[in-house]
Amino acid sequence: MEYKPSALPVRFYEIDLLRFVAAFAVMFYHYAYRGWALGPLSPVQYPELPLAKYGYLGVELFFLISGYVVLMSAYDKSVRDFFVSRVARLYPAYWVACTITFLVTIIWGPKMGSVHWQPEYAATVKIYLYNMTMLQEFFGQQVLDTAYWTLRVEIGFYFLIAVFIGFRLMKHLDVVLMLWLGYTALVGPLPANSYFAHLLFPEFSPFFAAGMILYMLQHRLQATWKLYSLLGLSFLLALRSGRAEAEIYEMLFKQPFSQPIIAGIISLLFLVMYLVSHRKIALQQRWLASLGALTYPLYLLHGNIGWIISQQLYVKVNRWALLIGLVIGMLLAAYLLHTFVEKRYSKLVVAQTRKILSFFER
Repeated sequence: MEYKPSALPVRFYEIDLLRFVAAFAVMFYHYAYRGWALGPLSPVQYPELPLAKYGYLGVELFFLISGYVVLMSAYDKSVRDFFVSRVARLYPAYWVACTITFLVTIIWGPKMGSVHWQPEYAATVKIYLYNMTMLQEFFGQQVLDTAYWTLRVEIGFYFLIAVFIGFRLMKHLDVVLMLWLGYTALVGPLPANSYFAHLLFPEFSPFFAAGMILYMLQHRLQATWKLYSLLGLSFLLALRSGRAEAEIYEMLFKQPFSQPIIAGIISLLFLVMYLVSHRKIALQQRWLASLGALTYPLYLLHGNIGWIISQQLYVKVNRWALLIGLVIGMLLAAYLLHTFVEKRYSKLVVAQTRKILSFFER
């Protein structure tokens, strides 16, 4: 059966708010926990903020939202149009953020052999050029910023959507999702270790699938029982993924991660997304769109740059003032990147990408 989107508000301001919450949670996790607990990448410790360790689940919220939003944007698009829209969405801010991160790292970052050096700070011209493609991990190269690893997963998801469009599977997404979730259930939530697994990313697929299912439930005319069954399966698999990821983190950080807290957060994410997608939560506040626009630039900029700033200032500035200053500074930097890069050059990237594709289609 065919999925027919109905006329609904073009902008979901609640989604904008959730995207910002996800980005802020990841930033808080990096600054208040990840930076000093593993590596360390930052010399500044915040043991008074124990819940900061769960901020990494903001990534799972990103993936849940992405499943919903990307499927919404893919309807009635050709593979060509979908590709152009994704390039324009991802690359302008990424190219600038990647370049800024590279320059900050080579100028102010710790040098190999110094007390603050960690492999995550490696920044050679080769690494930079590979990262500018956004395909660095597919080439077996290191990410320039620790936060960039999620882009591999997002690109894998975009590839799947392009396949669905190209092979006209959008009318059969219920079957496709059943197969995808079935594969996930069989192979387990361990990180991908093959090219095939990279394209299906079983450790995160339940979140993307759930987002897609929520969109389908919002517009589906029939067979909602099937979609609710798939949503229930994706939720159970998401809980399993959360548990497996926590076990990996416990080995890395050598600290306990509460399974009940993780299960509770994942459950809350699913519940909130369900309520938002079914218009049970409708904020209708236009200013939230501006907040949502900061999320991608904020995510790209905050990581290694923030830790390098901490290394430079931690002996001169109170650690709490440093944390607050980093958060405010990164929000401002994200605003500037959005205002002067994304808003100005996204349309140009669309036009140039279309020209390039037209040249090869001759």
